[in-house]
Amino acid sequence: MIMQVRLTEPMLTALRQVPEIPDNLLARLNAARQDGDAFVMAVNQDQAMAMTEMCQWYIRKDPTTGQLGAQAKLFEGIVNAIYEAEGG
Repeated sequence: MIMQVRLTEPMLTALRQVPEIPDNLLARLNAARQDGDAFVMAVNQDQAMAMTEMCQWYIRKDPTTGQLGAQAKLFEGIVNAIYEAEGG
C-alpha cells in the first residue's frame, strides 16, 4: 500500500539534514511534490516504518525545560503525519 504523507517545508528540510537517512528514503523525500501549502511524499509501509523509527531518534525533550525543542517538534510532526497517512 502506498500512502501519501503531507509534510511542511521545514519538515522536508529537517529530514534532508539527517546524516543517516537511507538512500531509498532520500529518494522518496526528493520526489515529494508540492500540493498547496504542503508537500506530499509517497511511501510504502516499509518506508513509512523506517522513517518513523529514524525520526524517533530526534524526538527528545530539552533537559533544562522538559519540553520538546523546535527540531524535536518537527520530527514529532513528521511521525504524526505518517500516522495520519496510515489512517491513524
